[in-house]
Amino acid sequence: MINRPLFEGQTIRLTALDAKEDAPALAAWTQDGRYIPLSGDAPPHPLSPAQAEKALGDLLQEADEKRNTFWFGLRTADESQLLGITGIAWADWSNGAAVIQLSMKDLAEYGRSATEEALALMLHYVFFELHMHHLGIASPAYNKALITVLQKLGFAEEVRQREALYRFGRRWDNLIFGMLAADWKEGVGDA
Repeated sequence: MINRPLFEGQTIRLTALDAKEDAPALAAWTQDGRYIPLSGDAPPHPLSPAQAEKALGDLLQEADEKRNTFWFGLRTADESQLLGITGIAWADWSNGAAVIQLSMKDLAEYGRSATEEALALMLHYVFFELHMHHLGIASPAYNKALITVLQKLGFAEEVRQREALYRFGRRWDNLIFGMLAADWKEGVGDA
């Protein structure tokens, strides 16, 4: 793991978010019905570029002030396209626990290699750089592509919130997955 690029995968990069530059992409995602199921528990609604810029600006300002969140743009290797947003949504420094989030522009993106690469980079960052002990991530039960990637990377289902989400005209479970640093180290070895 020595001399490994920290924020570069084979086909993607994790970069700084820029509220002004990334606002048009985020605004476009919110105009697309494929993004709505990925909008979390807030009521989905389209954002103008100005609203998207403010939302991203607020997110980045909170990260600067609280120092327990870190956000990245998930981009193509040449940085020409924003594919998603990922980061540490919460870090508990006292207990060595963190929660990450991953928001891709549509459900199809979760089935592509960028998702696995981004999560692998986040695992390395959280466990190797930040020395956390436990990492969690939530996924709605309907995001089968993300669940497959999480299980492939070694995450275990820890919590099932039954019928906690309403999407596509029905109720879905919200799944919380977790991984311990020891499990990650065992899975990746000292490569």
